[in-house]
Amino acid sequence: MPKSRKRKIKKKKKKQQSRKKEYQPYEVVKQRFVKFENPVTENISFQERKEKLLEIANKASIEFEDEFKELLSFFRNYDALYLCSFAAYYFAKQEEGIDEEAINGYLDFPPFYLEILQCLALIQKRTINPKPLHENVENFKTLIQTVNQSQSARYFKLAENAKDEKDIGAIMLRTDMMVQTLAVRNWAYVQQMEEVSYELANLIKDDFKDEIGFNPISLLEILFGLVSLTERKINAHHKKIFSFVKEKSYDKVFTKYEEAFKDVQKTTSSERKTIWEKTGKNIKLLKASIMEHSDYNLQGVFTHDIHEIYEHFEGKFLEEEITQIMNSLCLKFQSLSEINKDHIFLNNPIHTKPFIKVSDNSYFSIIAHMFTHLGIEILETFISKNDKLREKYALRKGHFLENKVETLFRESFPNAKIYIGSQWECRKENKVFENDLIMVLEEFVIIVESKSGTVTPPAKRGAPKRLFRTMEDLVVDPSEQAIRFENYLKENVQINEFKTRSGEINTIDNTKVKYYVPLGITLSNLGSVGCNLKKLIKANIIPHSIDELAPSISYTDLEIIFEILTFQSEKIHYLSRRREFEAHLNFQGDEMDLFGFYLDNGFNIGETEYEGNMYFNLTLKSKELDPYFIGKYRGIKVKKPALEKSKYWVDLLSMIEKRAKNWLLAGYILLNLPKEDQIKYEKNLKELSTRLVQGKCPKKYNYMLMGVGPKRRQYVIAGFPYINTDRATRNALVNDIVNDIKKNNNIRGYIILGYDLDNYNYPYTMMAGSINTEFFDSLELD
Repeated sequence: MPKSRKRKIKKKKKKQQSRKKEYQPYEVVKQRFVKFENPVTENISFQERKEKLLEIANKASIEFEDEFKELLSFFRNYDALYLCSFAAYYFAKQEEGIDEEAINGYLDFPPFYLEILQCLALIQKRTINPKPLHENVENFKTLIQTVNQSQSARYFKLAENAKDEKDIGAIMLRTDMMVQTLAVRNWAYVQQMEEVSYELANLIKDDFKDEIGFNPISLLEILFGLVSLTERKINAHHKKIFSFVKEKSYDKVFTKYEEAFKDVQKTTSSERKTIWEKTGKNIKLLKASIMEHSDYNLQGVFTHDIHEIYEHFEGKFLEEEITQIMNSLCLKFQSLSEINKDHIFLNNPIHTKPFIKVSDNSYFSIIAHMFTHLGIEILETFISKNDKLREKYALRKGHFLENKVETLFRESFPNAKIYIGSQWECRKENKVFENDLIMVLEEFVIIVESKSGTVTPPAKRGAPKRLFRTMEDLVVDPSEQAIRFENYLKENVQINEFKTRSGEINTIDNTKVKYYVPLGITLSNLGSVGCNLKKLIKANIIPHSIDELAPSISYTDLEIIFEILTFQSEKIHYLSRRREFEAHLNFQGDEMDLFGFYLDNGFNIGETEYEGNMYFNLTLKSKELDPYFIGKYRGIKVKKPALEKSKYWVDLLSMIEKRAKNWLLAGYILLNLPKEDQIKYEKNLKELSTRLVQGKCPKKYNYMLMGVGPKRRQYVIAGFPYINTDRATRNALVNDIVNDIKKNNNIRGYIILGYDLDNYNYPYTMMAGSINTEFFDSLELD
């Protein structure tokens, strides 16, 4: 009897489902959402919750002290450089292009653990001991993990000062900043960080050299260049290991090992035979033993001497200059013997001095992966210690950000009118203010205020006064300035003339403007703390309501957003809807997580947006952008991310932006339709057009209406295919469609797309729409 093919396929499918997907390098890992109910169903009082948090914190504090002492004992019993290099090579190693955090949702050994280890190495004297970890490898790794986990749980101790529910907001804000300081790295992509670092160094180059003694550009070039040198040495070490591990006979294993590592003492034939017998003539055990022996060479992988650095840069820098720079970036053993334990995690001194000085001319570091992202912090640390430099740099840095923002907007909105430095008088406060940038595009205006300030170490540690002051400086102040100018323009709908410092006059016509988008742009990345304004409100550090604040986005994040979004209408739509979405939804994540979510659906999630009882954890959505930007930097071709749209919708938006009169209004409406509904519209249009051509429609003239968006924010898109229709008749029919649409008083705007099937010009023949639209929604849920 023949076997059932169906049964065979079913069995095979079941087997495939149980197998974990293997991702290719630079493959995008989609972060899917799973809905689950709140596990806490009981009505627990505030006091009970507080007591539970403090119980966890107190237990973690006790465990942390014991674990910390035990971890330090490893550095007394083993060579610190051996421990650090072993952890860097074995625990934190990842395959290029494969993001384990994106795949699994977590990292078994986050890279910031290495920063903690290197800091711990500097607390005590170096122990010169050739003893290998051997059976203590897993104990060492587990201890590093538990120390960090216990440290994080200790933050619940902040709840001790909470008197009621109102205090929780401030505590959560501090906790968010502390967790971000502890674990969040790489706030921009490598190419962005390098570019900004060099540009900032150029602002102060000559003054820096006069005061500090060396060129800040050289400082950054050496620091960033050591990343590739370290990677090259790691890869070389890996090839050496592979050269003997691949062999099948014990004699060849010894030979290849000794050829790969020239400093290894040569073994005789009898010595090899003795070792082979001691390992039970087990080739795997022999290779493992030799690999363990090779680990003594790992510290050399992460150690660079002056001459090696000189040759790496092919003589670009003098050895004296390299020595001066490296000596300014290093610490010695026991330098941190008196360090506050909390500072190891929240203000790690190796962030500004990322090397351990091993000898007069050699330097060790296992955090080369961080060098690009430490560049600005290291540069500004030097500057902060010199009053003369600090004042000049602060002024130039502010102008730098304003110029960068202007260039970004001019390149991103070629159809817009952009004005810089408009001075205007606020009669209410009897004060003259200056706006950084205003962009006018059709019916939309974007008002930008830039802030180039830095998040200070105390703010990163969650110190209440410094953290709240930082939030006020970088988020609240630009919000107030932008919205203050917005209110002025709304009260003065006319052709306004504003003076500028350069003496030019900005003539801004806002008589046709209907939509104002206020925006704060920072140079520092505030992560999830700055991304969600409701956190500031709940923290009671500001007396504002949500509609009195403007979103805050870092320059590098905005640069990414504008690069990914193809159309000007998309950029306007994101900035507009982002403000509403932030106000309506409860979520956790930073700007790139929010943007990653937008690319999935354009923030078109229906009634869910207004339910108020949903919490979205968007963390890791930004991972979907990483393959493109990381691949781009490394010269790997990866498909560029884009807002999810059907091909027809892409063509529609493109053509409208090129030739339509009210293109921005039309594009805004079209972007409120998610991809699945775009496909549905096109399918229904094809079916209606086919019936019309075949004469199967009961009426001579036919059209279809598709509602767009939830009831609170609804638009209509009308598809109108026609044949044998002159222009006058067509226009009359369009008026009939408009009257039909207007029967619904809640419609905020509409667009009618006509298709002349006798002479069809893809993607549409004609377009009509509402001039009187009402796009922006209330920021309040009620």
